[in-house]
Amino acid sequence: MVECGGGSMTELMERKAFVTRWRKMLKLQAKLDERIVQGNGITYKDLLEGNRYVSAILDELGELNHELKANWCWWKKTQTPVDDKKVMEEFVDVLHFVLSWQLAHHEVTGLPLSKFTAIAFSEYENPIAATETRRVVSAFQPMMLRLSEWNNYPPVSQLMWLMRNLKLDFKDVYQAYLAKNKINHQRQDHGY
Repeated sequence: MVECGGGSMTELMERKAFVTRWRKMLKLQAKLDERIVQGNGITYKDLLEGNRYVSAILDELGELNHELKANWCWWKKTQTPVDDKKVMEEFVDVLHFVLSWQLAHHEVTGLPLSKFTAIAFSEYENPIAATETRRVVSAFQPMMLRLSEWNNYPPVSQLMWLMRNLKLDFKDVYQAYLAKNKINHQRQDHGY
């Protein structure tokens, strides 16, 4: 491997690919958020002050947890197996709200989006081994315990930690995000 001042060429290429994808998702989310915020006559400040991102993320985490029910529902022998496609869909719904929260935080406080991107990449490249069982409750427990801090700081790091615990590949997450973003725009076109 060729070393390039602080990291191998492969590591630098991976970082660049991650940052490029993250920024693309932020741009797409900004366009969608603009439609939703303007269409509903609200502001980013309203959303932050009303803890609406916390509520939205908790709702989506519940849906994600439900998709993993076969991993933790010990009392129901007829529980259907985990559907990886649905797990990805629900994770991407959580991702949409975390990205949206970043954008709102940036708009209201002026904190650079690059700070959140750096946090996301730092957690993404963290070599900590994921647990064997894919469970939202254990993966998101630290996030849930920090609810009181959320309004001041979008849970980017915890989102990436959850992604690793769910054994999701960021390239696949990115592709799923692109597809869901199109669906969300179509929903807005039809008065969703």
